[in-house]
Amino acid sequence: MHTAPTINNKTSLHDFQQQLLHDSLRNSSADIPDEQQELTYMMAASTKHPTDHEELILQGLLAQFSNFNYDKAKEQAEKERDLSRCSGSAVWQSLLTCVAQLAATEKLYMNLSFLTAKGFLRKESSVRASYELLNTELNEMGLEKKNILSNNGNTSTSGLTSPGSSGCDGILRHLCSHLVLFIKARLQMITFYERVIEMSICRLMNFEELLSHIIDISSSNSRNFHHPLLTPIKTSFTYECDILIHLLRSQLEMQFWRFLPSLLHLHDAHSKLNSWHTVVQSKETKKYGFGSSFLKSSPLPSLYQWLWQAKAAFVSKFSLYFHETLAAQSSPADMKALISRQGQACDYVSKIQSFQRRSDAVSVCLVFEAAGVEDYQGAGYHHPEESVPPPKGLDSYPAIFTYPPTKPLERWPSIVMRVSDRSNEHALLDHVVHFFDQQVGSTYFLCRVEPRITFVAIFDTKKSEKDSYIRDFIYDLVMQLRCNKVFANLKPK
Repeated sequence: MHTAPTINNKTSLHDFQQQLLHDSLRNSSADIPDEQQELTYMMAASTKHPTDHEELILQGLLAQFSNFNYDKAKEQAEKERDLSRCSGSAVWQSLLTCVAQLAATEKLYMNLSFLTAKGFLRKESSVRASYELLNTELNEMGLEKKNILSNNGNTSTSGLTSPGSSGCDGILRHLCSHLVLFIKARLQMITFYERVIEMSICRLMNFEELLSHIIDISSSNSRNFHHPLLTPIKTSFTYECDILIHLLRSQLEMQFWRFLPSLLHLHDAHSKLNSWHTVVQSKETKKYGFGSSFLKSSPLPSLYQWLWQAKAAFVSKFSLYFHETLAAQSSPADMKALISRQGQACDYVSKIQSFQRRSDAVSVCLVFEAAGVEDYQGAGYHHPEESVPPPKGLDSYPAIFTYPPTKPLERWPSIVMRVSDRSNEHALLDHVVHFFDQQVGSTYFLCRVEPRITFVAIFDTKKSEKDSYIRDFIYDLVMQLRCNKVFANLKPK
């Protein structure tokens, strides 16, 4: 008969618990179900906290992920794997191998390598294939069951004291199941960015579809890979999705000329970017600001830089669409300084002013089609509960920007007639449309920017429809305002 363990002054309570649980396992292993044995065994293993070492290692590795130090994370994971060949479990070594591979793949993802076109006879590793391989390996580790009993029906006693105990392995396998969900989310994001590039070559991007896509990814993964050790990658993933959602929503709101919602989404995107930067910045990156020098010389990944560039481009667009509202809140000098500061991607107002002077245009306008917009309230901020009657007639086509500032009222009926002419819809989307009004001797150049916004340049003399300076300027400006190029710039050169 086995003697019950005793406790004396030299025996710690922890050692007594270990001995008692160990003896219980050894004496009853033949009489209780395998599931109960495994549960009891894992309880015994967990009392010694065998995962302290592994948790500290993983915390350090994933902290490198949050700072985009993927090379360092890969190097450290491989070094730890080599050091643990004699003392670590097979699961621990396999997980370290997967973490090293994940670091390499994450670096490719954050640098948008999955969007790089493959050249002829050019061998490239597929980012998607790398994630899928990791998904398979981690999934197998997560689903694999640990054999608790040895071949003779007795529990191995070495597991209680070694880093490779069943309690440790169980936690590591649980972590693998969380990493599988993270990798699935990454594959969804790859599909999203591929769709963005496909859509960027269209005449007008379907921001509603892209917004719905990224919201689905964000919401479906909001409760996934939530293990505390995975907080760094969960945080980065959440920032990435939230910033994209706010940027896309700002585009949709600008298409309908809604001042406050556009402003709030741009502000939220900016706040999220700043919060993310607080997380990722290190001694190496603190010296970089977010002006032009940052975009040229920053060591940070391409995707992260692109999100800042996209935000700057959309703020520039916002500054043009709501220039009148913004200008009413500051002096002309302050307004010009704010628009032309380094954080702005493009000073559209100065470009239009320069074009107007060089081309001798009577007026340059952006015309909004408010007819049919149920919640239309007009320029600037309006209280959400304020009731505004729907516009009628010519008032259904307000000028959201004009230069010179005075609206060309005498020519407005002709402009509205051309803007609202649906027979010209495809022409307005594809090229700059030329129209000469013989009755008043005026020439009009028009091009559609958004589904409801049209760029119009008016001249009080007859201008050739082949005038390359006028046509090229208008077309280039419209393409910039559509922001197709902003999204196309996701693809590495």
